[in-house]
Amino acid sequence: MNMKGIPMLAEYHLDWWNGFNKKYNEDVKESGKDGLTVHQGGDYRVAAAYISRGDGVVIIPQEEGKPYDPKAWHKETPKDDPTFKKLYVRDIEWFVITDNGDKLDGIDLIKQRIMKEGALGTCYMSNGKMLSKENIHYQPKDNKGDPNHSVAIVGWDDTKISAEDGKKAPKPGAWLIKNSWGEKRGDKGYYWISYYDKHAARHPEMGAVSFRNVEPLEYTHIYYHDAHGWRDELSKVAKGFNAYKATGRETMKAVSFYTAAHNVGYTVKVFSKFEGGKLSGELVSQTGTCEFCGFHTIDLRAPVQLKENDMFYIMLEVSSGGQCIDRTSNIPVLLDFEEGQKGGGGNKPIVFSKANAGESFYFENGEWKDLYNYKFEMPKWAQDRNISFDGSANFCMKALCVRAAQ
Repeated sequence: MNMKGIPMLAEYHLDWWNGFNKKYNEDVKESGKDGLTVHQGGDYRVAAAYISRGDGVVIIPQEEGKPYDPKAWHKETPKDDPTFKKLYVRDIEWFVITDNGDKLDGIDLIKQRIMKEGALGTCYMSNGKMLSKENIHYQPKDNKGDPNHSVAIVGWDDTKISAEDGKKAPKPGAWLIKNSWGEKRGDKGYYWISYYDKHAARHPEMGAVSFRNVEPLEYTHIYYHDAHGWRDELSKVAKGFNAYKATGRETMKAVSFYTAAHNVGYTVKVFSKFEGGKLSGELVSQTGTCEFCGFHTIDLRAPVQLKENDMFYIMLEVSSGGQCIDRTSNIPVLLDFEEGQKGGGGNKPIVFSKANAGESFYFENGEWKDLYNYKFEMPKWAQDRNISFDGSANFCMKALCVRAAQ
């Protein structure tokens, strides 16, 4: 791609085309009613779904006359354009720290990832009243405020603590974060957030997230049924598969999926037939271990050749954590809230997912069952709003292909 330096990435393309908002949700024909409000935030799972579909990340062209205005968030950008160049993130990994008496579980692992892989994304509730004169932020756990800002963790200091009354964390230690508000804010753009902050490196979906192994997007077609990526887990389901029909002559070079825990062993197989309730015609089989929770791209040691109208089936078995699924969900995003509610206390936006019979199957009691017929136990928020997950779920298993030579 002949890139020099650090590319400028199109955050507003993510704004408009993340697939979760009122403008664009490919699972819903009638847009404009449900979903996020454009430019009112998102979370790292929203970004992961957008990346894993191949819709982004778009690099902003530096030449004049290209179809992207990096300053106009309110102006709808093109979803795609022949001039767009994109990046693909092969691995997106989630880490969370928790209190265990006098010990912070998971904190050493986050420090190791910073040293090995660089900055991790996190969230916090930006509020000037919680920021000390030393630029150290601390939100107590009993404060009800939700996250409203995303920053990058770039370092730490185990001795850092504010001396200011009312803004002092219970114990020393803070993350060094790089903000996006320019060098005139904080210490030339840098701040500190206490290890004991309510949300930073602790939020289950936005705790500490590493985007790794970034490369130019080479895949010309990504097959998927999970438009919204990882929204939930079926913790008791270890084995499942997705069914696809090839749209042309292609080479399947890789597969992608999520794991919901650290140190998960996996087996991926691709089959050519599903008849009489049985998979057959094994095309490739591969095993391995995903060291960390999150999104993973696995290159196939033996690429699979596909012809137009070929059926193929991606089967995934995991050792722990269960199968990750897309389904209708409420999104605990930064900033956004339903009309009529104030941020930080109201109902979060609903994003509807849609599935079809014959797309995803799970293995239970010795037989394959269609996930479309799975009956979910609905949480209270869904019952209160008369929303069902039934008929909305798919497994998060994708086929990554390139056009085959004609």
